[in-house]
Amino acid sequence: VTNKEIKEFKKYVRDTLVKVYHMNEIEATHAVRNSYLSEALEKDKDFVAHDTVEEWAEFIHDEITNEELLMM
Repeated sequence: VTNKEIKEFKKYVRDTLVKVYHMNEIEATHAVRNSYLSEALEKDKDFVAHDTVEEWAEFIHDEITNEELLMM
């Protein structure tokens, strides 16, 4: 997986977060950047190929939701 493909994949995940989970662009960008997705990509660029864009968006949304619940 090339850096260009990773950037494109992250963009699709961000777009899905905006459309499906009603996040704004800034929230979605921060969510993707601070998620396990970015960490996983640093370790293994091919790792994300196992899941779809929609699945990654759901994982990231779940990460955010769980963090917010822990802060309450």
